Amino acid sequence: MNIIHRKNRDRWGFIVNTTAGRGRTGKLLCKLVNILSKYNFPYDLEITKVPRHAIELARNYAKKGYRKIVAVGGDGTINEVINGIMLSKKSSDIKFGIIPEGGGNDFARNFRVTKDVEAAVKILEKENTTPVDVGKIENQYFINALGLGFDAQVAEYASKIKFLNGLPRYFVALIKALVKLKPHYINLVINKKFFDISVILISIGNGFSTGGGFLLTPHAKVDDGKLDLCIIHEIKLGTLLKVLPKVFSGNHIKHEKVEIKHSDVIEIKTDKIIPIYFDGELPVLKNPYNFKIELIPKAINFICDSQYLPESG
Repeated sequence: MNIIHRKNRDRWGFIVNTTAGRGRTGKLLCKLVNILSKYNFPYDLEITKVPRHAIELARNYAKKGYRKIVAVGGDGTINEVINGIMLSKKSSDIKFGIIPEGGGNDFARNFRVTKDVEAAVKILEKENTTPVDVGKIENQYFINALGLGFDAQVAEYASKIKFLNGLPRYFVALIKALVKLKPHYINLVINKKFFDISVILISIGNGFSTGGGFLLTPHAKVDDGKLDLCIIHEIKLGTLLKVLPKVFSGNHIKHEKVEIKHSDVIEIKTDKIIPIYFDGELPVLKNPYNFKIELIPKAINFICDSQYLPESG
């Protein structure tokens, strides 16, 4: 078994979600295989078969001694692979890379990782890494963003839209969520301070982009040891409609009903279940009425282009 582990340390484990990007990733599979051969990558490749399968595949790669694991797909695929790596308890030894081929590709924006397959493979080949923070809620992990309330409702509606992709899909979902807009009453604990608030949404960003380009937490950095919270307090629909377009530039944070906070631990209590999502996924919580969100600093060694290493501070 130890011999197998030593051999696998030098191999790449690719996990491909062929349904990502509404099936676009599957069409690029042959191209990916040809490029990996062109660059003489020693690799193994697994294709996900069902939702959450990538968690199992990533965990198995880690247990078998692979120390270079790559997610090929969108933010949901990245999320599952991150969960598998974290659950393996071997994250400190693993280099994690991505080839972004999903609908939103929000995590990739933090490092400007290209959707061009060959260019992405060239980045992997150099194996430059930077430590990235990871968020945790109950026994689940996220690497880019977690949303509560309106934000999550949009993500839920978007997941059911099959005829669009990327930002257009979120626009349609956004309109549907606006029709059913309602505030959520929660007890929020951050930095040991208690807040009883009525909110439209709380977006918790490790990265700065979510939903395919919404800059709800425009100054969030994936390596600064803290989560950014964008809180939009209860607001009239007409006012919200004026605020939302500013989300694309990040200027919404100047509005009086929008508040930005920072913390590495967030506790939330609510009398009614609030919609929740992270990294484009819709998790099921054991206790949706009382939960904690925390940050694990520098938990993942991410492979990126050295010229796009984030600047902390």
